Amino acid sequence: MALSLTSVEGYVRDVRVILLDKVKPYRYPDETILVGLNMALLEARRLRADLFVTRYGNEVPSFDAVSGEEVPIEGQFRMGFVYGIAAHALLQDAEDVQDARANSFLDKFHDILVGVRPAAVQGGTPGPQNPQK
Repeated sequence: MALSLTSVEGYVRDVRVILLDKVKPYRYPDETILVGLNMALLEARRLRADLFVTRYGNEVPSFDAVSGEEVPIEGQFRMGFVYGIAAHALLQDAEDVQDARANSFLDKFHDILVGVRPAAVQGGTPGPQNPQK
């Protein structure tokens, strides 16, 4: 079943893809991803109050369960939230190798929210579309 990025469940599922965490038992529990979603919403309110003020005033929605509940984010910002949520989960990881990846995801989250053209994703295997430098 395909889920779009309109519900809490959709975000959790897509973030698990980014984190390479699709097989149970999950490395990142649902609670960690939910905290990441709530933190991303708070950060988005700080950076882009206009995304919230007409619907919520000074309040910011938050979620405490993986459900079909709607996450009120405009379509063009949804991928940024996936990066922000994934970054928060990676920042909780004790492995130093995740820090660079988390920082990259945080940068993408901020860039998408404020309208900066996102940089290319680094890494991958060499090939015709991704030559090795």
